[in-house]
Amino acid sequence: MFSIKYNMSNMNPELLEVALRPLVEKIVEEKLEAFKKDYIEKLTISQEAEKPIPVKEMSVILGISVSHLYKKCNNNEMPHHRKFSRLYFYLSEIKEWMTT
Repeated sequence: MFSIKYNMSNMNPELLEVALRPLVEKIVEEKLEAFKKDYIEKLTISQEAEKPIPVKEMSVILGISVSHLYKKCNNNEMPHHRKFSRLYFYLSEIKEWMTT
């Protein structure tokens, strides 16, 4: 059997980071996307009892910044509601939007 031994003192940390960064980012992105979908699917809320979700909470659920969420709403890229100049979301609408 053939084995290769690496001498860690000869490895360039900058090159290692450059080589591994895209792989790690891809794995993290896939895991995060799967987690978001699973999290939203587990939240079963009836339409009648559904409460509006404020911007900060929705940004945490979606994993995006508050400013990015406002930008998406201002461009009508996602379902939202305004009441007294405040944005609100309904999870059922966001879930439907994400699946289409």
